[in-house]
Amino acid sequence: MTDFIFCIHNHQPVGNFEIVMEDAYVKSYLPFLRAVAEHSSLKISYHTTGFLLDWFVENHPEYIDILKGLQSAGRLEILGGGYYEPILPILPEEDRVGQIVMMSDRIEELFGVRPRGMWLAERVWEPALPQTLKRAGMDYVVLDDFHLQRAGLSDREIRRGYYITEDAGHSINIFGGSESMRYLVPFRPAEDIGSFFNEVGEESENSLVVYADDGEKFGVWPKTHEWVFERGWLESFLKLMGRLEGEVDFTTFTEFLDNNPASGRIYPQPTSYMEMGEWTLPPEAAKAFERAKESADEDLKPFLQGGIWRGFLSKYPESNWMHKRMIKASRALCAAAPDMKSAPYEAARRFLYMSQSNDALWHGVFGGIYLPHLRGAVFENILAAEKLLEDNSGPGAITESGDFDADGFEEIIVRSDDLNLFISPEAGGTLFELDYKPALVNLSNTLTRWYESYHDRVAEEEVRALNKDEAEGSGDDGDFIATIHGSMGLKESGLAELLKYDSEKRASFRERLLRADTDIELFKSGDFTELAGFSGPYESHIDNCSASVSLTRKAVVDGISLNIKKEYQITGPSEFTVSFTVDGGASSGGATESALLTMELNLYLPASDGVATSYDFGHHLEGAEEAEEARGLASTGVINCIEGIKLIDGYTGLEIKVGLSKGATMWRYPIETVSQSESGFERIFQGSSLLFLYPVEVGRAGSLFSGSFTVSVNKIDPWRF
Repeated sequence: MTDFIFCIHNHQPVGNFEIVMEDAYVKSYLPFLRAVAEHSSLKISYHTTGFLLDWFVENHPEYIDILKGLQSAGRLEILGGGYYEPILPILPEEDRVGQIVMMSDRIEELFGVRPRGMWLAERVWEPALPQTLKRAGMDYVVLDDFHLQRAGLSDREIRRGYYITEDAGHSINIFGGSESMRYLVPFRPAEDIGSFFNEVGEESENSLVVYADDGEKFGVWPKTHEWVFERGWLESFLKLMGRLEGEVDFTTFTEFLDNNPASGRIYPQPTSYMEMGEWTLPPEAAKAFERAKESADEDLKPFLQGGIWRGFLSKYPESNWMHKRMIKASRALCAAAPDMKSAPYEAARRFLYMSQSNDALWHGVFGGIYLPHLRGAVFENILAAEKLLEDNSGPGAITESGDFDADGFEEIIVRSDDLNLFISPEAGGTLFELDYKPALVNLSNTLTRWYESYHDRVAEEEVRALNKDEAEGSGDDGDFIATIHGSMGLKESGLAELLKYDSEKRASFRERLLRADTDIELFKSGDFTELAGFSGPYESHIDNCSASVSLTRKAVVDGISLNIKKEYQITGPSEFTVSFTVDGGASSGGATESALLTMELNLYLPASDGVATSYDFGHHLEGAEEAEEARGLASTGVINCIEGIKLIDGYTGLEIKVGLSKGATMWRYPIETVSQSESGFERIFQGSSLLFLYPVEVGRAGSLFSGSFTVSVNKIDPWRF
């Protein structure tokens, strides 16, 4: 007899748009569950992450009622997990356990039973996890068969059942989901799935097949709603299950665990599924790994892992910073716990846990870190947790320093009532996080234009798009559909032209000395040339009395010594000033070189480049430039002699005002990336880049430049939509 566990995992990230979740409910979650409920014999193991489960309770209680009906009929097992779908190994231990226990408590509240097993987010396994899972009350965890293959097991051995592993004597049981089933369901006809069960039955009299994968495959992924529901795949699959009854025993993880001993002991390596191992690698390594997979024999592929999930923390500095900001908030919450009342503490803890949702920290075939609203949700919840801590303990210190991002260099925080300024002396004395606490928003939430290994395919896809006769996304006979791991389409044309890259992580108040003939298009492309020796790390001095940070460095440009000073000072509850001076010596031969001294700001507003966002240039735009598109945050242009600018988010009700002590030429352009998603390659607006330029003569003794920039953030009346 073949035992079959049918496990569905439903998830939506914290911060996702309401319209996206509602669309998933209508297209996938509800019709799928209704169809399964009507099939009287099929049992189902079900995992829904806490954020989505709460959304069901609030918006669609009928969905919860269907689950309860299946549970009453003995056809449903509810799985636990981290409440907000965190990558458990990268959390502090208390947060790991707390997330799992919070989820178990919620499941018990809704369904009257505590889960005995759990879904592990992105199946990211590390060998120390058994202690955490046992502390949280778990008996088993669901991984992929890839984890077991890497431990040396054959497919036949994996289908014997579950295996036991341990750490320091704390044991946990492991079930391995079948990769073969992941690629069959729902992408191939039901007959192919029946053939797979026949092969398994012929292989052994007693086998276990585990299907464990995303519920969004049934209607949300590209072309799946039509395939699964309109073209009848789900109906055919359920009829197949009916025909297999008697040959296949439909069971759940807990039932199988209670009726069968473990098949042995294994020690899986740190890993996730194979695709993740490729995504986490740097671009060139990822391409080499893909070539290695293509040339390797099938029996060797399980031992080609690529990287581990933690590689995203080095691949994307923005990911590392979000993670370390979360760690900082977690430590602050832990330190404050003895002095906090229970209600504020529990509220802060929930905000912290929401900031630990994994989606914004990485990128594969889904948008992930490339989606500003997901990154924004991470900072929103961190700031909400920190606000409760500040309210509990009174005003925090004006300044704080330490190696917050664990890179070996010190960062500095300057706080006011409304603002947090995070400054990196090592990275050019730049401002890399600007928080406006009343709105719980990080206004520096931009993403650097990083090179991705799949960018090489964007131009190829544009050629494919012109070839209307080429089949895309399905078999020639229309009897199956492609998975999201197949070829990518284009969500719009001209994306190849956007493939421009930055040489360093984007931040604000980064100064450069450019050649005098540099223009905006050259700068925007990233191919510009800086005069060597001007940029670099600063020495810092903190003055708590004046709430200021002074940064200095000596530079040598073409043999000429320059003294550079930059100072950040809080000048109001929601205002700060950055003063900047450059003094230079005379060149030995008396010759001077014309150059452009620039100061760069990179800013992001929550409403992105939508219709409610705009620039306000004051009186500087005239004639044709008064057109609406010239004021949009995605516009590109040059304005001379500007003394101030506003960035306005009419939807959220926020305004950033930048004032200059000296008029400057200003370049503006959108920061746009090209990333892959489940629906194809797409352009994403990541923020607005502003560059203020001043002509200088390098080699002339005395002051080259002295000026200041004042930034204030204000609430405004939001638009009424």
